[in-house]
Parts: sequence; C-alpha cells; structure tokens
Amino acid sequence: MRRKDREVTDGAAMQKILTECDCCRLGLVDEEGLAYILPLNFGWEEQDGRLVLWFHGASAGKKIALLQKNLLASFEMDTGHRLVPGSKAEEYTFAYRSVMGRGRVEIPADDAAKLHGLNCIMAHYTRRADWTVDPAMLRATTVFCLRVDAWTAKEHKVP
Repeated sequence: MRRKDREVTDGAAMQKILTECDCCRLGLVDEEGLAYILPLNFGWEEQDGRLVLWFHGASAGKKIALLQKNLLASFEMDTGHRLVPGSKAEEYTFAYRSVMGRGRVEIPADDAAKLHGLNCIMAHYTRRADWTVDPAMLRATTVFCLRVDAWTAKEHKVP
C-alpha cells in the first residue's frame, strides 16, 4: 500500500469497515481478459482466522459463466464518503474507509451450506441470522463464497 499513513491493520477495525459497507464489488475476468465488476449484496464471517464473503444470485448468467471458467476473484467495498472542501480546488479531499482483496470462489451444492451463506448475508443487513428459506427458492438460487487469501483496509480521516 502506497499510503501507509492511511492503512488500517487492526483486525477489529478492518471488520468494522466491512460491517459498515453495504455493497461489495466483485471483480472477475471475462472472456477477453477484461475486468468484469459486479456490485453485490454480501455477508461475511471469519472461518479459522480467514475472511469469507458470501454472495447470492441467479443460477445462470454472465457471472456464473465466468466463475465456471475461473474461480479467482478480487473485491472492493467502501463507506464513510464525505467531501471535505477547501479554499482552492487542490485543497479539496474526500474522507472514506475501504477494503479490498482477493481469493478463490467456492460454490457449495448442498442446501445446508447455501442456507448458511444466505443467513450470513441476511445477518449483515438485518443483524438476524436465523432465517428459513423456502426449499424451492433455495434450489433456484446460487450461493457462493469468496475465501479471501489477502485483503487490506484503508481510511482517509479528515477533521
């Protein structure tokens, strides 16, 4: 990270940023080798000291087609945006907090793992993790996780 003065390394502080984010941008690689970036709802948990991000979506489409070819992915999310004005254009700045990283996607096939992932997503937005899901809806939904290999956090604090 170039701006070490903005780096967040404390695990609890990094998790706080995750909790405050409401959209995760997942980066995949398309057929032409170009970035394909999707804004997704997400949930997260820690498993054996490792960050795991959960997502859901339709069982068909470009996202699934790309994941069937390459399970490597990157992610980015941010929060706390605030424009900080200055008296000159070059004095303007922006306060924010962000996380980004990379890992490998897994697509569980069993209903118990899918329900667990959906409950992680619901817990992120509702603070409740004991939802039931209609079995037909569960079968029709693709649930997948990104097991994060490396991630960083950054915060630009401005008074």
